[in-house]
Amino acid sequence: MQSQNCELLTTLENITNLQYRMISDYTERVQRLQRGSCTSKLMIDVVNYIRHHISEPITVEKMAKALFMNRPYLSRKFKEETGESLTDFILYEKTEEAKRLLRYSDKPITAISSYLSFSSPSHFSRVFKARVCITPGEYREKHQ
Repeated sequence: MQSQNCELLTTLENITNLQYRMISDYTERVQRLQRGSCTSKLMIDVVNYIRHHISEPITVEKMAKALFMNRPYLSRKFKEETGESLTDFILYEKTEEAKRLLRYSDKPITAISSYLSFSSPSHFSRVFKARVCITPGEYREKHQ
C-alpha cells in the first residue's frame, strides 16, 4: 500500500506527491462507490458499518458477525472489489476522522486517540504518521 512508502521518502516534495496520489486514489474509490460501478450491497454495508462504529474498536471478525458472514469471505470480497485490505480501510477511515477532529476541534490528541479506540496515544501517533507522514500535532498546527 502507498502509505507504507511514506517512511522511505526523504524530501518534502516526495511526501507531498505521495499524499496527492493517496488522496487521488481514495477519491477515485469513493466515486466508484457512489456510482455503484464496482460496489455491491455488501461493500456499502461495510462502509456504513465502519462509519457508524468509527469510535469503537473495529475488527474484521466483529464486522463479519454483524453482517452475518464469515471473516475470510468478507475480507476476500472487500479486497477483490477495492484492491485493499479491510484492515487498511478501517485504519484509513479512522485516520480521516482523526484529521477532521484535529482540524475542526480543540480536543487534545489523547482524547482523539481514545475516542477512535486506539490502544494508546503512541499507537495512534504511529498509525497517523505512517499514513499522513506527519504527527497529529504537526497536522493540527499546519491546518489550523
